[in-house]
Amino acid sequence: MFRCVMALCLLAAALPAMAQQRTDSGIQLTPFAGYTLGGEVDARENTEQETSYRLQESMSYGFALNWPSKAPTEWELYYNHQDTELAKGGPGVKLDTLQLGGTYLGQGSKRAIPFFVATLGGVRIKPEASDSDYAVAFTLGGGYKFFPTKRIGIRLEARALGAFIRSNSSWLCSGGSNGATCAIRTSGNLLIQAQANAGVIIRF
Repeated sequence: MFRCVMALCLLAAALPAMAQQRTDSGIQLTPFAGYTLGGEVDARENTEQETSYRLQESMSYGFALNWPSKAPTEWELYYNHQDTELAKGGPGVKLDTLQLGGTYLGQGSKRAIPFFVATLGGVRIKPEASDSDYAVAFTLGGGYKFFPTKRIGIRLEARALGAFIRSNSSWLCSGGSNGATCAIRTSGNLLIQAQANAGVIIRF
C-alpha cells in the first residue's frame, strides 16, 4: 500500500510540470453532480467469518477548482460528497472527499478539450450513529471540457475513486464505534468506486 501511495503522490506532483509554457485557460470553477457506483470492503461481525459489504450506488455532488500551471497542465482542487448506505436498507454512510492534483490537457480545439486527471488526498467516512473515520484516498480519470463561450463551459468526466481503509476500522459499525452494539469492523483493504460527473464550468 505504501508503494501505491508514493506512486500516486509522484504522479499528482508531476502532472503540472510536464511542459514549458503556461496555459491560457484561466481559473475554472466547476460545480458538478454525478453518480457513484460500487465500493466493497471486507469486514467481520464480532468474531464471525469475514464478509464483503457493498456501498449502495447513489447520487453525489461537489466541485473542481482548476488554475493554470505549465502548459498543457492545470492544478486541481477536488471535493466530492456522497450520501449512501451500507447494503440495501443498511446503515447510512456519508463520504466527503477532498484532494489536490492536476489535469493534463490533450490535443483538441478551443471548444473541445480532452483531459486526464489525477488527485491525492483524503476521505472522511461518517456512518450513522458512529464516529468519523479518515483514509488516504485518490482519484484517476478523464473526460472532456466543452466551451461554447469563452467564460462558460461544460465538463463531462469519469473517475475511479480509491481509499485505503485501515484494518480494524469501526466505520461500518451499526451502533456507534464506542458503543456495545458496534459489531462490524473492517479487516483492511482498498475501497474502489466508479463515478460519472457533469458540471458547468465558470471561467474567470
